[in-house]
Order: sequence, then structure tokens, then C-alpha cells
Amino acid sequence: MVCSAQLKCPPLGKINNDGRFNITAGIGPTLLYRDINYGRNVGFAGVLKGDYKIYKGLFAGIEGQFGMLNSYGKNYDVEESNLSATAERDARYVKNYYLAGTLNVTVYPGLFFVDEARDFRVPSIPTLIARGLYAGIGFGGIINQYDKLYRGYGVDSPSGRGEAEEVTDEAGNTTRKYKTPTRDLLWPVFNVGLSMPINKYSTVGKGYWSAVLNSQFNFAAGDQLDAYTVGSKGDVYNLTYLGLKYTF
Repeated sequence: MVCSAQLKCPPLGKINNDGRFNITAGIGPTLLYRDINYGRNVGFAGVLKGDYKIYKGLFAGIEGQFGMLNSYGKNYDVEESNLSATAERDARYVKNYYLAGTLNVTVYPGLFFVDEARDFRVPSIPTLIARGLYAGIGFGGIINQYDKLYRGYGVDSPSGRGEAEEVTDEAGNTTRKYKTPTRDLLWPVFNVGLSMPINKYSTVGKGYWSAVLNSQFNFAAGDQLDAYTVGSKGDVYNLTYLGLKYTF
């Protein structure tokens, strides 16, 4: 039987748009914030993420990260206009490698109005953007291994392993020199991003690819990511990455 235009038959290969599983891999820069009045704070990390569609635009997933956090600067509490000769020598530098894992929920608001199982025609670019915008929230944990840690006044990076050594400067700020990996909770973890399909409306296979741009803010429950404790501030790092997502 020949399929006519009046019957609105779906094109071959486009019957699998309603995939329930997503796998995303990406890489991008990290930015470390809080206790160091940084001049540079850029590192890098890679991401592997898996999601399962619960209902239309609602997904639950698990994510793993491996990367590096960096920060170079001076005492956080010293204003540039009030720097003394002592404060100017209060250099701070931390470099560490981390492994993090999170559980998360992601919402695509635009997909709640779409029946993807019957979505066969190529939408306009504004429609694709509206459907691809998402936000998410999650929680998890992080393991942090310091590679380099430096503090002014001759306090250099530690060697060997053992408990943390604490050093207090003239301003009352405490530096922890960790010789073992630190662990911390990540809560909350916020994600915002855009997922744009590459071959969803042209592939003949069961799955399709999408390009992903994601920005994530991770709030640590403790104050150990940059090895400096100033007040009671928890550390924060951002990861923004470009990635590829496979849906099936």
C-alpha cells in the first residue's frame, strides 16, 4: 500500500524520537570561588552523565566528573586599596584534582507540550531552542586531592601524608595544609543548559545525537575545596561544558 500525503504517514526512520535514555559526555573549564581573592581561577573537567525520562520533559539522572580546580591570588579579606607590605606578600595558590558524583533531576519545560512519539516534522529554530532549554537540581559528593598548595610567609606545599596541619596568620585567617584527600558533600548542584538535536529528524536509526551546552554551579557543604578557611563560607565551583548527547 502506498502511503499518501493525506494519511500523514511518518517518514521512515523517524519513529524512535521518543527515546527514554540519554548519555552525555562533555568537557569544559572550571572556576573555583570563595576564600582566595583570585587573579586566575580556571581549571578543567570532563563529564559523563546518564538520564532516564520519567515523563515527557522530566528526567532523573546520575553524573560523574573528573577534573582540576585552580586558584591563584591574595588574601580574600584584604581590600586592594588597603594592602600593607605584609598583606601584599600573602600569596595564595591551590591546585587540586577532584572526582565528583551527583544525582539530579532535570526539567525541559518546552517538552511538556510535545508528543515526541508523533513529532516527525522539523520544527523552526526558535521552537527547537524553546524545547531544548532545561534546568536541573541535584546533590552528591566530591573527593579532593591537592596537587599544589601554597601560602605566603614561607608556608609551602606539604609533602607526605597524614592529618591536616593548621597555620594561622597575623590577620587570624587559618590555612589547612591537607596531606590526605578531603571529602565533602555537594548541595545544592544547579544546572542550566541547552540541548539541540543534530540528526533527530533525519536519521534512520533508533537513536539520535544532540549538542549540549551546560553550566553547573556546585555548592560544597564544607570549606575544603580551596584549602583555606575564612569565616564560615562554603566553597563553590562552576563547570561549563560543551558535550554530545545520545538519545535512544
